[in-house]
Amino acid sequence: MPRLLIAFLLLLVSCAPRSSSPPLNTAIIQGPVGFYPSQPGLDWIYLPLRASTSDPPLRLSVIGPASFEGQPAIRYRLSGRGLERSYYRQVDAGGVRLLGIEDYDKIQVARYTPPIQEYPPEASFAVGARWGGQTREVIELRLNNQTTRVSDRLLEYSYTVLGRSNVSVPAGNFEVYRIGVEYRDPRNPSLRENFEVWFFPGVGEVFTSMNFAEQGGLALVDRNFR
Repeated sequence: MPRLLIAFLLLLVSCAPRSSSPPLNTAIIQGPVGFYPSQPGLDWIYLPLRASTSDPPLRLSVIGPASFEGQPAIRYRLSGRGLERSYYRQVDAGGVRLLGIEDYDKIQVARYTPPIQEYPPEASFAVGARWGGQTREVIELRLNNQTTRVSDRLLEYSYTVLGRSNVSVPAGNFEVYRIGVEYRDPRNPSLRENFEVWFFPGVGEVFTSMNFAEQGGLALVDRNFR
């Protein structure tokens, strides 16, 4: 998650309750799960690149259909290593769009208007593809029936499919698409952050530097579907 998007999270991490290490869902899901996997029950297990294999992992789970700020969505839950976060996405023929994020049992809520286009339509996904846009990010802190607006600003973002590479991660070997990601503040062009994501169709993100960047990013360790 870019610091430009959720800078205020750092204030909450130190005081948030620590969640236990998430076990992998042992029920193996067989069969195709789509180009952009979004089927309820799917699990991915990740570890920071610089972590030991004995360290607590993070688990990303597709919880299922949900509503975010009145809009239909699919809820994804990322938990472990003190993190408790829900992503609300729409996944359809138009690609993957991020509507918003909730942290620590809805204590902090970020919403994006219009939604962030994380991935394009499947037919448009190819080496050299580019997409992006501008969104308004509003972050609110919701405690004791009170809502405090923490941030309200514009963000510009761009994604570029840089190429394909054979990579090896703890979950195996994949010929991934390498995607370059940039977030920037249009009112301060010097304030920008760059990330890289490795995507494999039908599996999802094999590596991302958008979370735990200070530890080298997150690499896929296991998943519960084949």
